[in-house]
Amino acid sequence: MLIAAENDPDKLSQLVLEDGTTVQTQAYLALRQALMSGRFRPGEEISLRTTAAALGTSVTPVREALRRLESEGGLVVQGPNRVLAVPFLSPEALVEIRTIRIQLEGMATETACGRMTSRHLRLIRNACALMETAAAKKDADAYLENNWRFHSAIYQAARQPILLELIEGLWVRVGPLIRLALFRPGHLAHSMECHREAERAMRDGDGTAARRAIERDIGDAAKDIAQLLLEETQESKRA
Repeated sequence: MLIAAENDPDKLSQLVLEDGTTVQTQAYLALRQALMSGRFRPGEEISLRTTAAALGTSVTPVREALRRLESEGGLVVQGPNRVLAVPFLSPEALVEIRTIRIQLEGMATETACGRMTSRHLRLIRNACALMETAAAKKDADAYLENNWRFHSAIYQAARQPILLELIEGLWVRVGPLIRLALFRPGHLAHSMECHREAERAMRDGDGTAARRAIERDIGDAAKDIAQLLLEETQESKRA
């Protein structure tokens, strides 16, 4: 049995159900999108009732959506009350995911350059501009939302649905961790440098340069996350 836990109502109010499928699938997709875009923090508990109220649906489809996300590694059961929460990754898991992401997302980026349309380029350019604005305002939610849109638009341009599904599965796990590293010194500036470089390369049709920029973005972000987790572990031992 899942026990209710409190979530930020403002954050949950941003979840939106899309038409065209079952309520359970809609709830799953909305929550999955929230995880990929870093809307939830590692360790944050997910309340059945609060989430159902935010989505305007009953508890049952939300419960099934959360169980599905648990089976995919996006959520874990924790504590004696068996509350579902966003997991922290172990250092070993973080390294493994980083290595896989570099391979898969690098390949998707290089492939996308040869299949890029003007529509995809507009989406990528728009997301990059919105990230610039969010970074200047230190708006974490807007930055993370458009960070996922930026990467997603690139990978969708590759038009390889199985590859995209694999990439999204990794983002479900790592999306919340990206939030933790966002305002570490130099992180945003360096990340935006990689994004601008990738955008220019895709506009020029240079798949090799675009791949290199995305791989550097992934690798450097993983270093910041790993350092942050190490510092938190050391601090908890001193406490």
